[in-house]
Amino acid sequence: MGDLLFENVRALILIIGWPVLVVGSIFLVWGTTRFYRDVGKTVVGKRVVGMVVGWFVSMYSLGITATALMFASPRSGVLLVIPVFALWVITMGLLTALIKRWSREAVILGAFYAGLEDLVKKRTSELEKAYDTQIQNERELRKLREQFVFIAAHELRTPVTAIEWGLATMLEDTRFTGILPDNYRQLLESMRQKNKNLLDLVADLLNVARIEKGTLKLESERMGLKETITSAVESVIPLASKFNVRVSAPIVPNELPMVKAHPIYLKEVLTNLLTNAIRYNKPGGWVAIEGQKSEHEFIITVQDSGIGIGQEEIPYLFKEFYRVKSNETARIEGTGLGLYISKQLVELMQGRIWVESKKGEGSRFSFSLPLA
Repeated sequence: MGDLLFENVRALILIIGWPVLVVGSIFLVWGTTRFYRDVGKTVVGKRVVGMVVGWFVSMYSLGITATALMFASPRSGVLLVIPVFALWVITMGLLTALIKRWSREAVILGAFYAGLEDLVKKRTSELEKAYDTQIQNERELRKLREQFVFIAAHELRTPVTAIEWGLATMLEDTRFTGILPDNYRQLLESMRQKNKNLLDLVADLLNVARIEKGTLKLESERMGLKETITSAVESVIPLASKFNVRVSAPIVPNELPMVKAHPIYLKEVLTNLLTNAIRYNKPGGWVAIEGQKSEHEFIITVQDSGIGIGQEEIPYLFKEFYRVKSNETARIEGTGLGLYISKQLVELMQGRIWVESKKGEGSRFSFSLPLA
């Protein structure tokens, strides 16, 4: 009688229990699929899906094992399968309820994220438009500045050159030298120096305008360095005497290789670096030109015993119109264009330029030229 009861229970489980659980599982899978579609890519969604998959694997494995045991031993199998199926029904109901709740929350969260995404896209679009407008304004401003610099430099060059000629005549012509009082001569010499500074500024502005417009073209040629270095050093000797600075070029001429460069612009680079080294030096200081040959290039270094440059200033040194700001440099005249022009000229000659400096310990400005 007892075995018959267990066999009847087994039959009910096989006929009714398994189909009910399969149908319930299908609905659970359907709910999980919808949930995964909404938030499956989130961390929570992945964990929930993983939990459901783990539940299916474990419960179906346990159910199949219990069912197989029912055929081998109806009594033991039924006693095992009843709590298994009860646990299955309870956990499936809990999972279904949780997934329904999470799905509702996912819809709300999805709507929030969708709104947030739209807001981010709108804001991003506004920023892109603002950025494009800013770039366009900067281009127009740069174009206007280039035009102004070029026109101003051209308009200034003629009258400034005429003033230089007039001052030179008054200071050097014997008809005037004998009758000019000393104080007048000193005044005229001061005026001539100021005018020379203005001429240098005009030349720098013209170079800047040509560089920025891309019209400054140079063709490097195979050349030696001795004559250009000597000429550059000689051109700054008066300035070095004025600042009480000693300039030397301890490069053995026989060791100077042939390089690819433009003689005029190479001299301008050297003159700019030497002039800065003298102006930003200490009374009784020194400036030296050194050279070093590598496999593919020759490196020229202008070293000084000057006031040095703070590390925070170095990244800006080669920008146009930039000048080091300190109590020590406030008295020194300059336009902030020399290093900018030097960098552009060196790069046009296929070289590179850099600086090493420490506040209070002098500076080393180096640039390279390709070997011929």
